Amino acid sequence: MRVISCCSMAFILVAFSSMCNAQANSEPALQAFNAQYAELLDRHTTVGEKVFMQARMVDYSGLSGDPAWAALVQALAEFPIAGLHTQDQKKAFYLNAYNILSMNMVQQHWPLQTLRSLGSMLNPVWAHDAGVVGGETVTLRALENDVLRAMGDPRVHMAINCASMSCPDLRHEPYVSSRLDKQLDDQCVQFLKQDNKGIILNKPDNVLHLSSIFDWFEGDFEPYGGVEAFVRHYRPYLAKDLTLVPDIPYDWRVNGALSGRDLSRLRADM
Repeated sequence: MRVISCCSMAFILVAFSSMCNAQANSEPALQAFNAQYAELLDRHTTVGEKVFMQARMVDYSGLSGDPAWAALVQALAEFPIAGLHTQDQKKAFYLNAYNILSMNMVQQHWPLQTLRSLGSMLNPVWAHDAGVVGGETVTLRALENDVLRAMGDPRVHMAINCASMSCPDLRHEPYVSSRLDKQLDDQCVQFLKQDNKGIILNKPDNVLHLSSIFDWFEGDFEPYGGVEAFVRHYRPYLAKDLTLVPDIPYDWRVNGALSGRDLSRLRADM
């Protein structure tokens, strides 16, 4: 019995040591990954306007030719996700993963008008293999529904960017666990100030039109007391008698500028 006890204790110590090493090793890897992503966001994104909406626009042609982008996608594929232990670490990492893979799908097929055009009604692009995260092939739908929405924080809807103009803006920095609450709150505030994207105020009818996101994922906002309570939490000075209607048409055009040469290539492919 004493031998069994000693062996068991040795096994526990080895397992505990491995767990500690994984936890210790995840932070440098995460910091390096986020630094790499931050540099690419700084290099290849800028604030711009398209179809009467402002957005953080992506230089997809630049991404396609940048070996650092390919290295980032590879780092995402090999990332040691077992070392992510806190909810905020996981939430921040998977938000970054979703946004990186969305951009990567666009740049792989650049030029194109919409990410949705890569799929069909019966086989939407969200169900296509989008890439690899931590050794596992994933779809954007799985990252959104099975990972991020499953965390029970509706603010993720203000941080997910599907490379489309009507999406909440791509953030000009990675999401990080140490500042995640502030980052997500800021995303909510900014999106709910953006004309033609987050809101449209119809003063004569006293109606505040909201992004269709609030219609598609209405149930996710129940932790805040529903969509209206969520919106008023981040826009506390809205008039009390406003009617909130989540019906702004979604513009799926990519959050990147198409050059004349890009448009010519698109026409040639049609």
